[in-house]
Amino acid sequence: MTDNYHSNMINSLLSEYEQTIARLVLFSLTELPFPLGVKKTIDVLKGNKSAFTINHSLNKLHTFSVLPGYTRDQLSDMLDILINNGLIAVENISAGDEEYPVLKITSKGNDYLAGKLPTEFVLLDALMDRDVPEISEDDQDLYYKLKQTRRQLAEENDIPAFMVCSDMVLRNICIKKPMENEDLEKIKGVGSKFMENYSKQFLYVIRQWVTREKNI
Repeated sequence: MTDNYHSNMINSLLSEYEQTIARLVLFSLTELPFPLGVKKTIDVLKGNKSAFTINHSLNKLHTFSVLPGYTRDQLSDMLDILINNGLIAVENISAGDEEYPVLKITSKGNDYLAGKLPTEFVLLDALMDRDVPEISEDDQDLYYKLKQTRRQLAEENDIPAFMVCSDMVLRNICIKKPMENEDLEKIKGVGSKFMENYSKQFLYVIRQWVTREKNI
C-alpha cells in the first residue's frame, strides 16, 4: 500500500471521528429535559455525578458520561467551535429577576445531526490541544495561561469562552502583553464590559509571567 493510501485512510478516519464527537455533543442537547449552561452541559458529557445531575435525573440520560476522557477545557473548546459554526446557539432564559445563558441546538445543528450537512469545522485542534501557530514559541506558555484564565472565567459565569473574549483578542493580548489598564483598553476588541469584568485577572497573569521571564 502506498503512502498516499495511508494518508487518505488516516484523514478519512479522523474526519469520521470528528463527526462522531460533534454528533454526540449535539445529541446530548436534544436529550436534555431542559436547556443547560456550558458548565452543567459539560458535567453531563463528562459524567459528573453532582447533586444537580442526580436530583434532575441527568445521570440517567444516554449521553451522560459519553465523553469522560476529555478535559473540561477540551469540551469547552468543542462547544465554542460548534457555537461559532451555528450548530449550537446561546440563549438567555429568565429565572426570577436574573437571566442565564443556556445552550440550544439550532436547526443547522439538527440537520448536521441527521447527516444532512457536511463537516465545515475542525474539532481536532480542541481534541489534540494544538497550539495556535500565530503565537511565537516564546509566548506559548503565556498564551496557554491566558487561555486557561479565559476558560476559568467562562466556567465561573457559565458562558462559552468566546463570550469572555474572542481568540483574536486573546492572541493580541498575548502578543502585546499589556500590564496596565490603559494599554489593555487600546487592544482592538477589548470593550468596557471586558475591562469591568475580566481586566484584573488577565493583567495579573501577564504581570506574573513578565516578572518571571525578566527575573524581576
